[in-house]
Amino acid sequence: MKIEKLEYIPIAIDRSQVFKIATGSELTAENVMVKVHGEDKVGWGNASPNSVTDETTESILKAIKSMKKDIEGRDIDIEEFWMEQREKLPDDRAALAGVDIALYDLKAKIEGKRVFELFEGREKGIVTDRTIGIVSRGETVEQAREFMSQGFKALKIKIGLDLFGDIRRLQSIREEVSPTLDMWVDANQGYTVQESFTLCQKLNDLDIEFIEQPVMVGDEEGLKEVSLRSDIPIMADESIKDHKDAERICYNDMANLINIKLMKCSGITGGRKIVDVLEDYGVNAMVGCMGEVVPSLAAAAHLHMTSGNIRYADLDSHFMLSDNITSGFEFKEGRLWTLDQPGLGIDILEDKVEEYKMGLDAE
Repeated sequence: MKIEKLEYIPIAIDRSQVFKIATGSELTAENVMVKVHGEDKVGWGNASPNSVTDETTESILKAIKSMKKDIEGRDIDIEEFWMEQREKLPDDRAALAGVDIALYDLKAKIEGKRVFELFEGREKGIVTDRTIGIVSRGETVEQAREFMSQGFKALKIKIGLDLFGDIRRLQSIREEVSPTLDMWVDANQGYTVQESFTLCQKLNDLDIEFIEQPVMVGDEEGLKEVSLRSDIPIMADESIKDHKDAERICYNDMANLINIKLMKCSGITGGRKIVDVLEDYGVNAMVGCMGEVVPSLAAAAHLHMTSGNIRYADLDSHFMLSDNITSGFEFKEGRLWTLDQPGLGIDILEDKVEEYKMGLDAE
């Protein structure tokens, strides 16, 4: 697959409201759109700056500019290029994810396939949750009711700043909204090990599906201890950046579940490497997101369709934005669907990309 040209466009779209989690708050989502040209086709991806990989919009632009020199005019194999760039730019995971996603979109279009078909996956609608940030108990209940009315079958509740206040918020959803709604909990490293024990004990009767990353990254013994003592499954998120982390976590039984985020693991190629580990160990996973626009969400949906070990999807960041730069990523009856067309199955609204373009360039 020969790449003729690579373009990158930084954009910023306001969120519909401030989104607060245990590690901070955001009002604007910045992304770098990636556009690759080859064989009269165009592939799209995006890279999202984030605190987990410590990448900024500026660092992503600089990394993609470096990749541009290595890719234009070359006949490439995606995995070989991915491995080359992981060695060359080990700290630029989200930047590589954006390029990797665009390359798979292009490859699938050239071959007349949908991305999941490149990995012998099967089509299915993806059940996604809707996330509620850290807000008051009353706002939590109000948002839960609203999202259920919109057709969401699962809610993910952000916690991590106020242990007993968080417990009351979760209890209120069960008591005032629904006794049967699928409820997921994400602490974003907000608790100590002892606080995590208390949390798990207090939530035992609320039918919680899982608790995500209750303790700090680096405290893997603490993560393992909580996982072993909790009756509620514990999911590793920030502790997992790539397949090597996944191998270590699974081998040492440090968590019950894994969260795969394309921005952390450097794209579809990295995601598939984690899937291989999960299938070897019989561990299940969720695909997640971090302030991303639709192309990478669609890519995560396609990854979901390649493995039965990916049971959950947290692909809702586009619902939190004030505008959308794509069409074709449809939410129907609680599920996300991509278009039945080659590539990622989405259409980019290039006038919208231009509208939200930022005045930045790579150094």
